[in-house]
Amino acid sequence: MFDMQIGRDPRISGPILAAALAAGLTSKGVHVARFGYATTPAMFMSTISKGYEYDGAVMITASHLPYNRNGFKFFTRDGGFEKGDVSQLLQLAVAEHAAEDAPHTRPGDRYTDDAFVLASALHTDPGLIDYVDFMPVYAAHLREIIKKGIDHPDNYERPLEGFKIIVDAGNGSGGFLASDVLAPLGADTTGAHLSSSQYLDPDGWFPNHVPNPEDKAAMAAGVRAVNASRADLGIVVDTDVDRSAVVAGNGTPINSNRYIALMAYIALRKYPGTTIVTDSVTSNGLTEFITGLGGKHFRYRRGYKNVIGQGVKLNQQGVRTELMMETSGHGAMKENYYLDDGTYSASQIVIIMVKRYLEGLGKDIYVSLLADLKEPVESNEFRLKLKGDDFQKDGQAILAGFHDWIEDGAGGAQV
Repeated sequence: MFDMQIGRDPRISGPILAAALAAGLTSKGVHVARFGYATTPAMFMSTISKGYEYDGAVMITASHLPYNRNGFKFFTRDGGFEKGDVSQLLQLAVAEHAAEDAPHTRPGDRYTDDAFVLASALHTDPGLIDYVDFMPVYAAHLREIIKKGIDHPDNYERPLEGFKIIVDAGNGSGGFLASDVLAPLGADTTGAHLSSSQYLDPDGWFPNHVPNPEDKAAMAAGVRAVNASRADLGIVVDTDVDRSAVVAGNGTPINSNRYIALMAYIALRKYPGTTIVTDSVTSNGLTEFITGLGGKHFRYRRGYKNVIGQGVKLNQQGVRTELMMETSGHGAMKENYYLDDGTYSASQIVIIMVKRYLEGLGKDIYVSLLADLKEPVESNEFRLKLKGDDFQKDGQAILAGFHDWIEDGAGGAQV
């Protein structure tokens, strides 16, 4: 029997989509595990974790998009689906629909979409559905990573004692990071003056700010929490927790270019000389930072799947590439199954903060680690909507024209 599991973020459409998906899968004889609230990285880990090892996983999420959007992310133990995989899946669904001669129809009756879902749910075999609480398993996995990474000589089980670490989950799925990962390891996640980690409770309306490490309001909220609590570190995660950013103890936001620099330091400390793959919009200052640490910087086209995929390709070609990271906060390490996991990245930063403290270098991670990072005088991102019918063709024409403009001198512009 094929075993699948379904998880979701807190979006308001999540429950009905999860129920409909479970009904459809069980109608084909698939055994389904319902996880409830989950994170995208945890869904992948459920396909390889001992004692679980599901054949496939579906995460219902739209990441940082508005509360009224939703979608599916698919996983097997070989990793997440790429665009081609999703296209093939859709083609199979169309073929299945055609083979069944319109599944909304049975002799003498015709269902609406909603009625079909309800009828399918009512005929679901309850023996094919289990409700599994997997997030504690994933939290224990993260705790072990932190304990082994720090390897505290005097307090192995609670290596974060004496540290204040604040989490801003944006009312997404990441609140467990404070309560089930950091606090059990000894971290103070409440801080001074009653200030604490914030927006930990899942709320699909996202009433406080967009859960997105790229969003200025989200990072500003993290900065306020760190400053108010006098924390040593703040962690900001997105809705499904495959992305993160941090805030240094002095209140400096570390996302985008800075976050890649910090993760590059961590990767190069572990793997001297390794190549770091990033998206194309990273700064020349980041290149100097990476090469100054003895690493190699490989810029690639935007899109975290593109960046991670290029890292996989380089490793297959014999070019050691331990870190692939996009300015959006998506980042993957070879040592972690090439999985873009915001909690894993944040855990690596927690580890390096504590290890440097044990080495007598203090708790600071900004001034001492990123002081040599040359940053652009100004950096902004503009997203333009193409209204033509063939936006890909129009976009390629614009890029070609921009390339020619730069090649012709562009009025002295430097890129």
